[in-house]
Amino acid sequence: MPIEAFLRQHLNPAQYEVATTIEGPLLVVAGAGTGKTRVIEYRVLYLVSKGISPQSILLLTFSRRAAREMLNRAARHNRLCEYVVGGTFHSFGFSVISEFAHALGYKRPISFLDEADREEAIYRLAVSLGYTAKKKRFLTKTTLKKVISASFNRSETIETVLLKDYPQFLSFQNEIEHLKREYIKYKLEHNLLDYDDLLICLKLLLEKEQIRERLSERYQYIMVDEFQDTNKLQAEIVYLLGKKHRNVMAVGDDAQSIYAFRGARYENMFEFLEVFPETRLIKLEENYRSTQPILDLANAVISQAEKKYTKVLKAKRQGGERPALFIFKDPHDEAAWVAERIMTFREEGLALHQIGVLFRGLYLGRALELELAKRQIPYRVYGGIRFVETAHVKDLLAHLKIVANPLDELAWLRVLTLIDGIGPKTAARMTDAIVQAVSVKEALLPFTKHPRYGPQLKSLLEVREKAQSLPVSDVVTLLADYYLPILEQKYDDYQRRRADIESLKQIALGYKAIEPFLLDLVAMEPAERSIEEIESLYEDEGPLCLSTVHSAKGLEWEVVFLIGLADGQFPSAYSITDKEALEEERRLLYVAITRAKTRLFLTLPHRGYRGGVHTFNRLCRFLDQEEVLSLLDISGREYLEETFDEVLYAKDELLAKMLEEF
Repeated sequence: MPIEAFLRQHLNPAQYEVATTIEGPLLVVAGAGTGKTRVIEYRVLYLVSKGISPQSILLLTFSRRAAREMLNRAARHNRLCEYVVGGTFHSFGFSVISEFAHALGYKRPISFLDEADREEAIYRLAVSLGYTAKKKRFLTKTTLKKVISASFNRSETIETVLLKDYPQFLSFQNEIEHLKREYIKYKLEHNLLDYDDLLICLKLLLEKEQIRERLSERYQYIMVDEFQDTNKLQAEIVYLLGKKHRNVMAVGDDAQSIYAFRGARYENMFEFLEVFPETRLIKLEENYRSTQPILDLANAVISQAEKKYTKVLKAKRQGGERPALFIFKDPHDEAAWVAERIMTFREEGLALHQIGVLFRGLYLGRALELELAKRQIPYRVYGGIRFVETAHVKDLLAHLKIVANPLDELAWLRVLTLIDGIGPKTAARMTDAIVQAVSVKEALLPFTKHPRYGPQLKSLLEVREKAQSLPVSDVVTLLADYYLPILEQKYDDYQRRRADIESLKQIALGYKAIEPFLLDLVAMEPAERSIEEIESLYEDEGPLCLSTVHSAKGLEWEVVFLIGLADGQFPSAYSITDKEALEEERRLLYVAITRAKTRLFLTLPHRGYRGGVHTFNRLCRFLDQEEVLSLLDISGREYLEETFDEVLYAKDELLAKMLEEF
């Protein structure tokens, strides 16, 4: 059968056009679920079937697995496709650098720094320069690496990176800039490369005309997957590779560009047309994943984007239920309902691994983790680690444990060593004294006179004593207020971790005593035997998936719950004053919606708890529009009405009293 006839059998008209357009620049705007992987697979097959040498075809992806999967599929139809050059930008960069190392001034062999080596090298330089000896706390080795790496990947100055991600370290801007320069010199002097160098050096080589000519002769056909996720360096590499022959195909979706924090630039999707003005633009809009009601919601959300390639996703599947929006009184009600609904789906025969629960940030899923643990529903968290496994949550729970049980030695050891100046040996002496004394206060009184750690130890004792007479939610708030300065001192990324502390406060609202609260939290982290017992109940299926939206990109489930849709949570409060960041939040919601195949549930807890006060949540601004709400089945409006009636009544009553008094 002729290759054209074969492709027409397996592709829709737009996909066929992409697969058979092989000369000149081509930009493919591939909407969610429109089969872009299949298109790349068949385009490789078409190129090879037309007699083009597989070694002259270069496929660049963001994971080796993706490249291997596409090429293996193509090879099932034609074994020559196995010889197509495919891999990540970084692996391609390493192969080119290895070949032309001399042109960069490197000698062979070149040593490669892994992430741990890179951290160590940067930090050793910081120590040698005297930056870590200052009284004011310097950045940790991990944070130093992240700042310098972000500067390379996002093509931004150290100042810009610090302003965006670590404003508390702006005073160290000059030191970090100097350290960055010294690190570059160190690598050159010691014949070393790190992960970021693979892109930087590849671009430098491509800017050398003689080398670029050789590579252009070698690779006549370039294909790039997920072009919306490329950073500035990667896009420039693509432009240089295709500068001569111009046979470049970029596949991507500007509406799914959600990795700006890694340096991804959705603008590359638009700049491609400026670099290659003769580009042919093809849109893939036929969706093979979701039902039309789900796609209608996705289309409505993304249609409000300021800069976009307008496309309308059309479902290949027939029928389908409208997405449903449920408004709950608070996060406890929200979590309990979601957990019960998951149990219902499971009883109806839907495997747990076919259900996904998505949220903007990990902290929004904490109450649900507790509910799932109570019901012994096995789950996996993607985008981070389990709630009670995080160091900062363990820190705060240790403080809670010493309130509930003054003889908990392990908790005391953790709490005491968090105080600046108290090491493991001193903490052990203090703990021994506590166990042997009549009271904690009596045991630790001599230690409170120490000039270095005495004042903070005294503060800890005062907080603990005050906590004895408070309800559990107030105890957690009191301890959190005491712990937050420690959090800021201990963790460079304390802003992100604070959200988990707020979640712990929220969870505590549902308890009247410390013991059951701690018991339920321990149930979220069962012993290995318990895990085996729980999972054996569901041995024919994988666990439920809980994931941040960022980690869910590229995945799909029959049923999706998108929870915590309060404005300020989704979109994130940090994005609201930044126009570009807010637009990325809209794209993030689009990605979340398009993960659902058959059923989509959106949830909002109307009452919240932030910064120690109760709040009333507003629905995510991207959904709170008449044309979007009309596409949803909405339940729970009474919570909105009741709450606002209460607020209005309270205001009227306060006004009347003030007029009467004054």
